[in-house]
Amino acid sequence: SSPTASPTSGPSASPTESPTSSPTASPTSGPSASPTASPTQNPTCNPFTETQSAVYAACIDHNPQNYSYAQPLCGDSKPAVFGELSSLLGGDTCSLEIITVTDSYFSAYIQEEESLDSEVSHAKEFYGYVSILDGLLQNTDGDVIGQVGRVSVTQPNNSTWFSLSYDETISNPVVIMKANAIPDSLDTAPGGVKPFRPGHMRVKDVTETGFSYQFEEWDYLSAYTSTERPETEAVFMVVQKGAHDLSDGDTTIKMTAQTVEHTSSSTDVNSYTTVMYSEAQPADPVVLAQTQTESAGDSESEASVVVRMTNLDTDSVDVNMSNEELNGGRIGHNVEETIGVVTYWDSNTKQLSC
Repeated sequence: SSPTASPTSGPSASPTESPTSSPTASPTSGPSASPTASPTQNPTCNPFTETQSAVYAACIDHNPQNYSYAQPLCGDSKPAVFGELSSLLGGDTCSLEIITVTDSYFSAYIQEEESLDSEVSHAKEFYGYVSILDGLLQNTDGDVIGQVGRVSVTQPNNSTWFSLSYDETISNPVVIMKANAIPDSLDTAPGGVKPFRPGHMRVKDVTETGFSYQFEEWDYLSAYTSTERPETEAVFMVVQKGAHDLSDGDTTIKMTAQTVEHTSSSTDVNSYTTVMYSEAQPADPVVLAQTQTESAGDSESEASVVVRMTNLDTDSVDVNMSNEELNGGRIGHNVEETIGVVTYWDSNTKQLSC
């Protein structure tokens, strides 16, 4: 069955200020590159172990690019794609945006927020991604340890949160949620302007039966808090805390999930918290990270936040949080949040150099 979702709250808010700048160009107008290859579909593939596709250490910047999956997918279903920046070579607040997902490739780029200026060029960063078909995640004993699924989000304003229920109870869950198709503008906006409005998925109230979520825009876009966004497709992965062996046949699959409490320093941009994995991995894994809480609250100037990572290793990674640059960037989020970290590694994971 499919997860159910419904709004949990939604009073409209009146705009308080206008955005400080407008982008000179919208990089989400469409990637110009073609996928490097179209994987051959395998009608006899195992629907779980042969639908995983993981890459670590490919390079990405602000220019949209198409990326073919590292492994053939099972049938012609569109997978859920989870990607994360795993380096800090460019200091400006940004996130990895996935703008198109098909059954053979996905398109992605680095999107900087524009609270201080409309310059969005970003240094090449390392990143990792996992593509996986929707469904329950089971370990080698057949126990359900997680789920992958998707929802469509039409965010009416910045105060509405939606609720989602898992297909089965997941104890001690960690949730990762990513947009897989982000529209680049709105049909209508205050003053007839059609602004580019970057943002990301945000979750809170994570329990063993479900969680709350929204598409969170950056705080400098407060003039549009009451303006509905176009529909956005989002995917989620929920994984039980701990170390998990999901291997099958010739494919070794390892996952871990853990959380850590972190508060950004108000003075040191290099103040990180080290997250130790529940189990060391055979090689550098793909690491996904996301806040599980919203301690700052909707009305706080530092509410919007993303997680940045560095020093990724086989047994640990360092994490920090970034507000928009107008609100301090990496030294702006001075309230404690719970950060969830999920690692994925399989024996087919490709590690590429830039």
